[in-house]
Amino acid sequence: MQKYEYFMKETKLKMKKILIISQYFPPDMSGGGTRAFNYAKCLSKNYDVTVITAFPHLHSKIPSSYRFHLIKKEKIDKIKVIRVRVPSLLHNSIKNRIFLHLSFLISSLLPIFSQKPDFIFASEPNLFSIIPAFFYSKLRGGTVIRVVDDLWPEVIYERGFLKSKLLQNFLNKLAYFSYNFPKYILPLTEEAKNHIVKSYNIEPKKIIVMEHGVDIDTFKFKERIINSPFIIMYSGALVESYDFKIMLEAAKKLADKDFQFIIRGKGLLLEELKNQKNKFNLNNVLIDSTFVENKKLSSVLSTADIFLVPLKDDYFLNLSLPTKILEYQALGRSIICSSNGAPGNYVEKTHSGLKIPPDNLFELINAIENLSLDKNLIKTHGENGTNYVNNNLTFAKITERLSKLIES
Repeated sequence: MQKYEYFMKETKLKMKKILIISQYFPPDMSGGGTRAFNYAKCLSKNYDVTVITAFPHLHSKIPSSYRFHLIKKEKIDKIKVIRVRVPSLLHNSIKNRIFLHLSFLISSLLPIFSQKPDFIFASEPNLFSIIPAFFYSKLRGGTVIRVVDDLWPEVIYERGFLKSKLLQNFLNKLAYFSYNFPKYILPLTEEAKNHIVKSYNIEPKKIIVMEHGVDIDTFKFKERIINSPFIIMYSGALVESYDFKIMLEAAKKLADKDFQFIIRGKGLLLEELKNQKNKFNLNNVLIDSTFVENKKLSSVLSTADIFLVPLKDDYFLNLSLPTKILEYQALGRSIICSSNGAPGNYVEKTHSGLKIPPDNLFELINAIENLSLDKNLIKTHGENGTNYVNNNLTFAKITERLSKLIES
């Protein structure tokens, strides 16, 4: 008994400390924030996990409870959360987003002398989080692991956000450093890994494809009780990565049929989508920005017959894999994914839905009508998706893979 107690005491003393740097963290739920949260939950099963994040700011101004603080410490289950000040700006313009990113890069260093990590996960903002991770590593120690959600700066250039050659040169050098400095790099797809290897001449062995984990206690299959109307749903961030215009055009074309389109979430495009719905008098479109608690999320999302992922036809955007696709799979619904890249390939490979070309209204309408007439295919897609998640992407599976990476 004494030997056992001594062993447990030694194990506790030697528990590795993990630091995750992520500007977004619950209640701010972006794709990267969700991945950071899921990794934190997985890692906290075996390690001492601390997250440095910003005051909540993604969907509204900073709550008044944070107003007179530079730093505020909280706890979510076993995860220690250190929130740091950023300006109380709405996340509704490129200018504001850049200012918020820069502010977080500075304020994330405020707790630096209270931390002594063994491993540092550089998560959000994409690419730029390598800057505070570098300082934590050099001043406090710790092996850096870079988490790659989207390929920056490539996505930034592709969207036309940055024209300055001087700034592009700086970002290109920062990207090269962000792949060379860390011990490991964790992209979401093989397609992203191949791009990093080829474009930045990175040793393939240090790049490990690591998907999001899925909380199967939150996202779980529920039968849809009422079968009319046939519901096509998008649920997630309302941002420029997605082609909501084609979803509204499909709704307009199918207005005389028993279909309902639901767009739920928050983001930069919320007001624009509401205006478009009213402009074209789309009574078969519901735009829902209501906040839903985790325990009720499955019930709300399970009102859908199928889910739609209308990605834009951007090459670098389509080298990543949105979290929502995995969550849709866990809910046991068929997915229509408009993508010629990694997301579409993933849906096709896992036989969990239909892959269609982006920006193709005819193919989208055809896919919706075909699925509405084939309930067996919807069921098969749903079962395939749920089985894939349960076999590969549960928190237990991701915990095992992350722990193996750290212990190696």
